[in-house]
Amino acid sequence: FFVRYDSLGVADGVGGWRNVAPLLADSALYSRKLMHYSFAELERYDNIDDEKYYHYNEVNPVDILQTSYDQVVKDSTLKGIIGSSTALIAVLREDELRIANLGDCGIGVIRYNDFIFQTEEQQHSFNYPYQLGTSSYDTPQDSQQFTVKIQHGDIIIMGSDGIFDNLFEEDILEEITQFFCQRQSGLKVDPQIISDTLAWKAKNASKDINVPSPFQSRAMQEGLYYSGGKRDDVSVLVAV
Repeated sequence: FFVRYDSLGVADGVGGWRNVAPLLADSALYSRKLMHYSFAELERYDNIDDEKYYHYNEVNPVDILQTSYDQVVKDSTLKGIIGSSTALIAVLREDELRIANLGDCGIGVIRYNDFIFQTEEQQHSFNYPYQLGTSSYDTPQDSQQFTVKIQHGDIIIMGSDGIFDNLFEEDILEEITQFFCQRQSGLKVDPQIISDTLAWKAKNASKDINVPSPFQSRAMQEGLYYSGGKRDDVSVLVAV
């Protein structure tokens, strides 16, 4: 993941590669490179010596992801990297949150203790998300694109599917409600506290086979038996 003053990004390496090429594949490296080059491309918009500086307000997260992906493809060819990753980038320009999402990471905007926007999973089939990388025909241009008008005080939750597969909306809002209560009491709460809390909450839910989860609900809708949470890596970013 990356965090900037005007943008957020998260990528989730596809773990299935460990069953296909356990000695060669490195989806973790693939996802890190996607975020590294996305961050580097966004940095250009702050450099007065770079032509991108004069196009700051025109930035499109799909273009950012495309530039990053092109560089990762070059690295993969040169260094023999095998793997794939989902990716999500959100960029803020004035009151516009511009979003590009490819795969099953997610982002939601919360206002007055309720979600006013939330992405849905982008999948070819159940548990088979769109992804960038080896043997995939998906490209950044296949990303879901959104522009959300946001207001002062809105809370943005972004994360890998490890959080959204294990926590229902009400689980997330329960933590956000506490944040609002503390803020109304005049206390300043660091978004990092919310992020840490949601990450631990998702991790605990992922290991509980007796408590229903969003992943369980979706599996059952597909006619598959599944009980409890889904063990997975969890990345959570929170911004206000």
